[in-house]
Amino acid sequence: MESAIQRQQDGATVRLITSQCSFTYHRPAPGVVHIQILGKDLGQFGPAVIQELASDLATSARLELFVDTSDVFLAVPRVAELWTNWFRTNQSSLKSVNILVRSRYVQLTVEVAKLFSRTGELIRIYLDPDNFKDALWRAATSRPR
Repeated sequence: MESAIQRQQDGATVRLITSQCSFTYHRPAPGVVHIQILGKDLGQFGPAVIQELASDLATSARLELFVDTSDVFLAVPRVAELWTNWFRTNQSSLKSVNILVRSRYVQLTVEVAKLFSRTGELIRIYLDPDNFKDALWRAATSRPR
């Protein structure tokens, strides 16, 4: 297991990087976070990927989360469990969780997380990138700056 995580920040954008995966957090508006994941998430980040959202939860009435997994090649079960527990624990602070998937494997992983988080329709799965981008744009432009 790799433990060296690089953290880079440029304004409201934060990037967590290891040799096999990266998470990029964009904040297009207060209360809206867009996460792009690239590579193989083998659990090498531990809780760092969700700790990155702590300040957003603390400063937003209800957070809208957009997660682009279209370039994820693998996510191990412990990663899904981490997110599942986080969704369940923080559901009252989340307005919506929108996840773009391309891989059938990742889609099934997200479906399981949605089911076991017991959050109802809080989590929305997108198969069409244009619909995902439209939802992100609507969320970002509807929030006061």
